[in-house]
Amino acid sequence: MPEADVTRLPGSAVHHWEWQTYAACRELGSSRFFHPAGERGEEREERDAAAKRVCGGCPVREACLEHALRTREPFGVWGGKTEEERKALARPSRARRAATTAPKGQSGSSGPDRSATPGRPR
Repeated sequence: MPEADVTRLPGSAVHHWEWQTYAACRELGSSRFFHPAGERGEEREERDAAAKRVCGGCPVREACLEHALRTREPFGVWGGKTEEERKALARPSRARRAATTAPKGQSGSSGPDRSATPGRPR
């Protein structure tokens, strides 16, 4: 079973955790936000939807999501996103990855950019 990467936790300084005191879920318990073993299908979708409704009106939703992404929280609804939705956010798309890793003057795998080469038709 995967565990949260605690090496990425911000530390014990209160200002890192203060956002939690304003969370809409603070008094609700965790069962709404973390699925029990074996929960699937409609039951899981309904529980996730209920959790997301709480997150929808939460004043610290962005801080919560940022925390879950930074620590790679493997379970539950955090900041209005399920673990699957957070994985998709954290995983760069192929196009974005190609654009950020292509050498200067190239875009993806289409070869050199010849649009500005003198004497070459555009």
